[in-house]
Amino acid sequence: MRAHFEKVTSGSASLLAFERVDMEFPFYWHYHPEFELTLIVDSQGQRLVGDGIGDYGPGDLVLLGSNLPHSWRSGPVRMAEQRCHRAVVIQFREDFLGPDFFHIPEMEPILRLLQRSACGLAFGHTPSGRIAAAKMMEYLAQSPAQQIVELLEILLQLAFEADAEPLSTDRVRPMCRIEDQQRIDAVCAHFSAHFDEEIDYAELSEKLHMDQASLCRFFKRATGRTMTAYVNELRVGAAAQLLTTTDRSVLDIGFQVGFGNCSNFNRQFKRIKGYGPRTLRRQFRSHTEPEFALLRETRSESPSSRTRA
Repeated sequence: MRAHFEKVTSGSASLLAFERVDMEFPFYWHYHPEFELTLIVDSQGQRLVGDGIGDYGPGDLVLLGSNLPHSWRSGPVRMAEQRCHRAVVIQFREDFLGPDFFHIPEMEPILRLLQRSACGLAFGHTPSGRIAAAKMMEYLAQSPAQQIVELLEILLQLAFEADAEPLSTDRVRPMCRIEDQQRIDAVCAHFSAHFDEEIDYAELSEKLHMDQASLCRFFKRATGRTMTAYVNELRVGAAAQLLTTTDRSVLDIGFQVGFGNCSNFNRQFKRIKGYGPRTLRRQFRSHTEPEFALLRETRSESPSSRTRA
């Protein structure tokens, strides 16, 4: 997907840390030269990084490399619960401590970590990730000098984690032609708004003043997947949220997110997730309170907030 370039404003600071708080995390496909650590404190939805789409929830911890397109897209606004979506975000450049700091021998593990993060790395499921997440929960209450030291400790902790999950391939890179960016934004916005309906690709092509074959090639080149595959991933992600947050039947959920029949829903869900929808619901219900549920109860007060990561 074509991504917006985001200018990260940090003033005279070497890094930027903030709590992201909003009634929802809307789809906003963007990139920036800064590395980014994002810890989900209280939110649930889909995480889009490069050409990878995955589900996220409380405790999700991700390190994004420089200029890697990404977006978090939360589930429905939970007005009845009176709860906001929350995340702690740290953004920094590789040279924020000087052009050669991470190239000295002592920093080699962190440099390798930053290089590996070019495709995005998820740590929330790992022991090191849980330790790093606990540190990030206290991060915003620290002084600027303490934050620098703590960031290095977090990165060093993650550098030795062997079970980090790559989130993308190297097929997607930022592309800066304004007309292409606007076009892919329109396609993705249309899919995000209408994935639970039958998609009329011919009508969408006409709206964008492209023939359907050209639009298919354009989308595949930008995202590494076909439009149909992308829509199915959006549908399966929405279905996964409903399976874990409602008691609606699997059949009803399949129809609600846009699948025309149960067999196709089950087939696509298993292809994308690796297991069926009933398996997800059964496994979710068999677990007790997640380890990171305490994040919602122990989040520290933040002196600052932003609404975009």
